Amino acid sequence: MRATTPLSTKPGLHYAWVVAFAGASAMICGLGLARFAFGMMLPSMSTSLGLSYGQGGVLGFANMVGYLVAVLLAPIILPRLGTRLTVTFSLLLIALSMFGMALTQSFATLCALYIITGIGSGGVVLPSMSVMSHWFLPSHRGLAAGLVMSGPGFGIILSGFVVPRLVPTFGLQSWQVGWIIFAAISTAIAMLAFVLLRNHPLQKAQEPFGRAQDHSTLRDALTGRAKLRLLMSMGLIFAIYGAVYMLYVTFIVTSMVDAYGLDPTAAGTVWSSFGFLSIFSGGLFGIISDRLGRRRGLAMAFAVLSLSFLLVGIGTDVAALYISILLFGLAAWSIPVIMAASAGDFFGTAGAANALAALTFAFSGGQAAGPVIAGFLAECSGDFSASYAISGIAASLAIAMSLRLKTPDQGS
Repeated sequence: MRATTPLSTKPGLHYAWVVAFAGASAMICGLGLARFAFGMMLPSMSTSLGLSYGQGGVLGFANMVGYLVAVLLAPIILPRLGTRLTVTFSLLLIALSMFGMALTQSFATLCALYIITGIGSGGVVLPSMSVMSHWFLPSHRGLAAGLVMSGPGFGIILSGFVVPRLVPTFGLQSWQVGWIIFAAISTAIAMLAFVLLRNHPLQKAQEPFGRAQDHSTLRDALTGRAKLRLLMSMGLIFAIYGAVYMLYVTFIVTSMVDAYGLDPTAAGTVWSSFGFLSIFSGGLFGIISDRLGRRRGLAMAFAVLSLSFLLVGIGTDVAALYISILLFGLAAWSIPVIMAASAGDFFGTAGAANALAALTFAFSGGQAAGPVIAGFLAECSGDFSASYAISGIAASLAIAMSLRLKTPDQGS
C-alpha cells in the first residue's frame, strides 16, 4: 500500500518536471521530426526521386537499422556519457544527417543518411525515457513517461503544418527545404537539452518525485528467471507494436492521398490532427497503467489500436479513415510509455536502462520489419489495406498476450 506523502519536501517546482519537459522537447526531434515527418515527406520525395512503394519501405527500414545500432550501443555509451550528453550529441547527429539528406537526390545516399538519423533517434529515445526511472517513483512513472512521449505529437503537428506548404527554394526541392528546416530545429533543441537535462536527482540535491511505498518494491517480487521470462514476453509484445505502429505512421499519409483521394494539404491537416491527439495518448495511458496496473494498461491500449487498424483495413470509407486516425492518436504512444514505466518498476532504477534497451531492441526489430513487409505487400495488391487488416489481427493477439503476463502488479 502506498503512502500519501511525497518524498521531496522542498517547496516549489520539483526539478523532475523540468527534466520531463526537456525529454519531451528532445522527443519532438528524436521521433516527431526524425522519424514521423518522413511519412509526410514520402509522397513528395517519391514524386521527385521516382521511388516505388518498396523503396519507401526500404528507407523506413534503413532508419530502423540505425535505431537498432543505437539500442545496441546504449548500454555501453549511456553509463559513460550520461543522459544529458547522450541526448545532446544524438540531436546534433540527427541535425547533421537531415542536412545531408537535403543535399542529395541519390537513393543509396538517402538510405545511408537515414541510418544515421535512426542512430540519433535511438540515442534520444532510450535515455530520455529511462532517466524517468531515476527522477520519478512508480506512483508517477507512467505519467512522467507519458509527458515525455507527448513530444513526438508536437513534431507531427509541426510537420503536418509545414511540409504541405513548402515550395522549391534556391534550386532545392520542397522536401529538401523541409529537411533543412528540421535540421535547424534539431540543433536548437540540442542546446536546450544540454542546458536543462540532468542525469540524477542528486545533481539537484533532490530525491525522486512521487509517493513512497511502505512495502518491498515491485522488482523484489521477481526472481532472476522470472525476470528473464517477463522480459522476453514483454519484448515480443513490444515487437508486435513496433511492426504495426511503424507500418501505420509510414504509409497512412500515402494511403490518404492514393487510396482515399485526399490532396496533400488535406492529408497534412489530418496528420496534424493525429499529432495533436497523440500529445495526450502517453499521459492518458500512463495514468491508466499507474492506477490499474501495467498489464491492464497494455491490453486496453492494444484494444484501441486494433480497432484503429481494422477500420482502414476493411474498406476505403473516409469516415472510417477519420475514426481510425482518432483512435490511433488516442493510443499512439501508449505502449512505449507503459514499457518504459514497467522497466523501472520490475527491473529497478539501476537496471531500467538495460531492460528498456533489451525491450527496445525487440521493438526496433518489429519497426524494421513492418514497413518493408507492408511496402512489398502493397506492390502486389496495389494498396495497404491488407497490411492494415493484418496489423489489426496482430494487435488483437497482443491483447491476450498482455493479459497473460506474469507481473508483480497483477493484483492491482
